[in-house]
Order: sequence, then C-alpha cells, then structure tokens
Amino acid sequence: MENRLWVTALLLGIAAHALAADDVGRTYVRAGSDTLIRACTQNGHTLSILARPGVAVPAGGSAPAGLPVEPFMHGLTVLVRQQVAQLPHGDFLRPDSDGTRRLSDAVEAWMARFNREHEVQLAWAIADFGVSDRPQADCAR
Repeated sequence: MENRLWVTALLLGIAAHALAADDVGRTYVRAGSDTLIRACTQNGHTLSILARPGVAVPAGGSAPAGLPVEPFMHGLTVLVRQQVAQLPHGDFLRPDSDGTRRLSDAVEAWMARFNREHEVQLAWAIADFGVSDRPQADCAR
C-alpha cells in the first residue's frame, strides 16, 4: 500500500500541474474518452495509467467540438511509453526520484508545445494507475 501512495503522489503531481488553469475564471472540463496508457519500464515492470483528457474553458463552459483530443492523447501515450522505458520501476515508487522528475518535465514540455501548435489548452488527469509487482512477460526485451 505504501508503494501505491508514493506512485499516487508522483502521478497526482504530474496531473495537478497539467490541469492547473493559468487564467483566472477558467476551469478544466472533460474533453473526450479516457485512454489506457500501458508502458513497460526499463526492468520489465508495467506502469498503467488511465488518462482523462480535459480542456480549459471559461467557468461554466463546456468543451468545444473539434478539439484535437485523439492526437493529443496519442502523443502523450507515445511520450509516456518512451520515457517510462528508460526508467526502472523503482523510480515510480519514489516521487522525488530523478526519473519521475524527468518524466514530469517531458510531459509538461510536450503539452506546452502541442497546445501552442494547435492553439488549444488541453491537459490530462490521472483517473487511475498501477505499477506491477514483478516483471511482466510481455515487457521482456
């Protein structure tokens, strides 16, 4: 249970920053379907994240039609898988690890770039997550 709490702190830290509205009077609302991101760690464990897309809108507003949610979630999935593959699962049990900071920084930088390029304010939140207790056969290299 303690390991799950550390992972919670890590992922909530990433998600909380991702969903922080910069403009006063704006809020984030759901902007599409949840995406299951499953990534293999450097040492064959899995990190599974149920990611929920959101978009910044004026308070009381709703998500506009035509948002590039699919490319946003696809890009996040690719990035998370690439980053997680370079980290041992133990990094996800310590929210203060260099690996978790690098993952968080990479996600933040990628989202900022995506949002500038598409002139949107998409973000994500972690709806649920898990880290495997032992290496998984489908993550063998």
